[in-house]
Amino acid sequence: MKKIMLMLLCSCSSVYAASRVLPPVVDNSVYPQGTGLGRSAASANVIYEILGRLEQLQVEVQQLRGVVEEQNHTIANLKKRQGNIYSDLDLRLQELTKVKGQAQNIAGEESSLTAAQTSSVIKTKENVSHAKTMVEKPVITDKQRYQEAYELLRNGHNNQAISAFNALIADFPASEYADNAQYWIGEAFKANQEMEPAKAAFLKVVMKYAGSPKVPDALLKLGYIEFEEKNMAKARDYFTQITAAHPQTTAAHLATKKLQQMVEMQR
Repeated sequence: MKKIMLMLLCSCSSVYAASRVLPPVVDNSVYPQGTGLGRSAASANVIYEILGRLEQLQVEVQQLRGVVEEQNHTIANLKKRQGNIYSDLDLRLQELTKVKGQAQNIAGEESSLTAAQTSSVIKTKENVSHAKTMVEKPVITDKQRYQEAYELLRNGHNNQAISAFNALIADFPASEYADNAQYWIGEAFKANQEMEPAKAAFLKVVMKYAGSPKVPDALLKLGYIEFEEKNMAKARDYFTQITAAHPQTTAAHLATKKLQQMVEMQR
């Protein structure tokens, strides 16, 4: 009985094994197209990412250009304000020096007179001044002409200021303001970015008004122009001339700094 059962089980197992169908084996190596599509998709993604980064960089460059332009505009305004402040200070110092000199002259004259004589002189001056005011027409002096031209320059009317300063020098060649007027002609040309006329005007200060306190400043501006134009040899000559001939001036101090800068640039 046991043998019969064992034979039946073996028969059933054989039938069941024959009835099972194994799934087909798929060889992926025969389908290369699938691998190519995956690589193409990856390459497309990299290209899109690079294009996105380039676009972002272009936007950032445009923003940086805007910032640089704004800073350049701010620097130009600051330079203009600095020039106006310097010019205003120069005029005030000159006026203060004149007032001080006039006060000293009056004090010297009055100290040599008695009280009665002083009173008489004062009354005489007042009478003469009153008579002139009543009879004579007002006359525009060289000082007034200088102040008017200077105001034009200070308010940014450079071309009008150049004409006014030239007219002052022509009408009052011996004026105590002639050297200053010639210097500000150079400054006005420089503000207009007209470097050749500016250099000619500053050179005229040096050659025609050799004893003027404006000579060191004119030499300094000549050195600055040559430095900006990359003419280092000429710039060095002007700066050295200032430090040698005018060592105690503000221009000499600035020229020394510029010479040090030029030495550092050559390293």
